[in-house]
Amino acid sequence: MLEINKKIKILHIADMHQRHQGRLYYSTGKKINNGFIKNDYNVLQISDRDFLQTNIFNYKKNIFLNYINNTILNFSPDIILFGHVDSLNDKDLYTLKNNFKHIKFSQYFVDTLDKNFENFEHHKNRFFLKYQICDTNFITTDPNVIDFADKSKTFFIPNVCDASIDYLENYNSEHLEYDIFFALSHGQHRGFLKKGYTDERVDFINKLENQDIKNNFFGIKKQPIWGVNFFEQLSKSKMGLNYNRGKPIKYYSSDRICSLIANGLLTFLQTNYNYEDFFENKIHAIYYENHLDLIDNIKFYSKNYKQRSEIAYNGKKKYFELFENNLVTKYMIEKILDKKISNKLLWMT
Repeated sequence: MLEINKKIKILHIADMHQRHQGRLYYSTGKKINNGFIKNDYNVLQISDRDFLQTNIFNYKKNIFLNYINNTILNFSPDIILFGHVDSLNDKDLYTLKNNFKHIKFSQYFVDTLDKNFENFEHHKNRFFLKYQICDTNFITTDPNVIDFADKSKTFFIPNVCDASIDYLENYNSEHLEYDIFFALSHGQHRGFLKKGYTDERVDFINKLENQDIKNNFFGIKKQPIWGVNFFEQLSKSKMGLNYNRGKPIKYYSSDRICSLIANGLLTFLQTNYNYEDFFENKIHAIYYENHLDLIDNIKFYSKNYKQRSEIAYNGKKKYFELFENNLVTKYMIEKILDKKISNKLLWMT
């Protein structure tokens, strides 16, 4: 039971990408951490992969588990929240849970849990690693379409936006260099393309080439872009394409959706993901059925600034109204502590 007027303490264990030297300063973990701070929570973070890289020669001595244990003793958190922490095994997690039974354990998992995805079993195992000891879990897919997780402790969260990061307002600029932006990678941690590797995204994007469209594509024939270069290229583009691998699964998207809509690009969304529950067609975004439909829409809106600008403006406004990091993180903490939701938005349960 929290003391009256006590600030909630959160130990946030997630990859903060310090070893990448700012290349991923707009990561989901960073935005979630910023959300806690905006809500006036007392948050302390441990960047697990950065710690292990620095202490790689001592890893077998269980130095990381000892570090977490000592941090808990010194900080005395009310909540321990895991991001994509794969560096602890079952024994480590149960040790923490048994040693600190008074603390609430939770996790967020932002990769797809689509059964048809090629790496589904790997993703599921990573999710279940912490699910075993967590009191609550947050995923970027509707839990009602997942049959392997307890709905009473597994909840949807969107890809969060952050006003200090997602600052672009492309809808204010009529004459931009490119019509459409799309960027993919073969892994944020890798940072560059795998030689000889391809997937359905590449096949789809290649159908948009040579269509009298000014494309600003990365990760196809050009290497991915990161850091400030990512936002610089976003700022040159009128519109953005959201495209996910695998079969549609309710509400799931990579964080690409946030980078596009929340930065004021008119955004094209795939059908059958139920995004319509949040974004109305031709009001907040444009939905497409196939590449031919998409090409027609790109050509139309590239030439019609007024309509493009209005939809892009509405889309950014709606995204922040629903998915800003202070709103999402407050909801997470209220669910973790089993409190009444103070500002219930339509995606919250």
